[in-house]
Amino acid sequence: MFQPFTTLLRGTAKDLLQFDTPLWLTRAPGRLDVLGGPAESPGSASLQVSIARSVYCAVQNRQDQKIFMRCLLPASQGGTRFWEGDVGSLYTKKGPPRSLAVLRQSFGAPDKAWMMEIIAAMLGLRRTRQLNTPKHGFTMVIWSRLPEEPGYGQDAAFGTAVALAFKASTGLARKRVDGIQVAKAVVQGAREVLERNVPIADALTSALGRRNCAMYIEHGLEPAMQWIPLPQQCVIAAVDIAPVGSVSAADRCAAEAGAGMALVHLSAALKRDKKMPVPGWGKVNPSEFDEAWKGLIPVEEQGSEWLKHFKRGHEDIAATVDKDRSYRLRSLAEHHVHESERVRRFVSNLSEFSRSLREGFLGEAGRTLQRSTQSLEDKCGFHFVHCGPFLSAIKEAGREEGLFGARPSECGRHGIVAVLLHQAARQPLRELAEQHRAPGKVAPTVISDTEDGGALNCWWEGILEPKEGQVLTAARPPEAAPVAPAEEPRRGRIRPEPERRRDRGLPDYSGDYDLE
Repeated sequence: MFQPFTTLLRGTAKDLLQFDTPLWLTRAPGRLDVLGGPAESPGSASLQVSIARSVYCAVQNRQDQKIFMRCLLPASQGGTRFWEGDVGSLYTKKGPPRSLAVLRQSFGAPDKAWMMEIIAAMLGLRRTRQLNTPKHGFTMVIWSRLPEEPGYGQDAAFGTAVALAFKASTGLARKRVDGIQVAKAVVQGAREVLERNVPIADALTSALGRRNCAMYIEHGLEPAMQWIPLPQQCVIAAVDIAPVGSVSAADRCAAEAGAGMALVHLSAALKRDKKMPVPGWGKVNPSEFDEAWKGLIPVEEQGSEWLKHFKRGHEDIAATVDKDRSYRLRSLAEHHVHESERVRRFVSNLSEFSRSLREGFLGEAGRTLQRSTQSLEDKCGFHFVHCGPFLSAIKEAGREEGLFGARPSECGRHGIVAVLLHQAARQPLRELAEQHRAPGKVAPTVISDTEDGGALNCWWEGILEPKEGQVLTAARPPEAAPVAPAEEPRRGRIRPEPERRRDRGLPDYSGDYDLE
């Protein structure tokens, strides 16, 4: 699991790390957005997969007050970054991190802006009461093995790996590790420090995803999650077909804002009829919406007109509304109502295929992806210019080629497509992607393997190069156990247990975790 990272450390961090001294390694995978969205309103559902590409982090405590940080990134993302300072640069004398204003003043320069991503994880943990104050300095090395192209949940994976490293350096073995709280810390830190909106689904998948499973999430004040085992005969693959996305940030924001505007209209109409309003489109029954509620929502409305009547009391939605834009409220509401139902139908078909091995269920799951794509085009007004030919080719190849369906990941924000296929169709998929790669794309990336989330078992503590006769205490993650469809993530305390290798009489620095 950590072998590529440890090999890299020996070549790029030998001036920073002591390889004969204990250190912690953490890892958090990227994710593929399969179905759901673009809004995460209460009750709405989404489905994601944790991919077998990760962000890695190594942290080692020091005896002095110095802090060294090195971030290893591809040349296209700025290359290797380095910063050194002392504990007082990040923390006050009384223990808490310095104020955000002071930290922004220290790291506001363009060549130091990458440090703010690390600070976001640190402050997110602090705001959620998960970070102890370091008693000494430390060395941290971060390496991203995610593809260079955006769209794989890079922000969530980076934040999760760094957050777990901070927890490790301040006493991970003596505290509870709650993946949900880690995810919330990543989201809060990104919002407060970086002014970025990291979807909670991304952070939860990076922290709690399971190998060979999809992560089903129902959004709300406390998200409800479920691991959905992927049948052995099928794969959900990420295909990076285009160098850029087809849907602009403004259009995606408009789709989310318009859905919120429509919900306010519906709630106002229900109140007039002395009925209970609904908290989100995911809580609305599609049949009831089509038969009774659709007519309560305007077909179209100017942003300025909506703000005139509903701004007070709905400031969170109003902040995203463009007064000069016209919103297709009824169509956007219809998409979000039926999208959550499509997520549930997709999950149901996967489960039925696992039970019966009848390929017709995979075919229906693939058609669900295609219906979602059609809804994004017809109801949300998205146009998939760059990946459109590839989507058509997948649909034309169809079940005979083992390619059941496809949908633009993140609703077309980037040039990545999620494809449901038979495990024997991986090579035809690669060939099809090569034939339909967009102009300017050197070679399409196809990722079909999955990995465990960082908060489950992706830590390692030990010594990379033990001295002769050295007695070591270390830990390694356990093998992933099969997960029942209805099982939810376990929360627990991770306790390292020292072990020795019996066969050669040498110290064993790859012990095990006992998850209680």
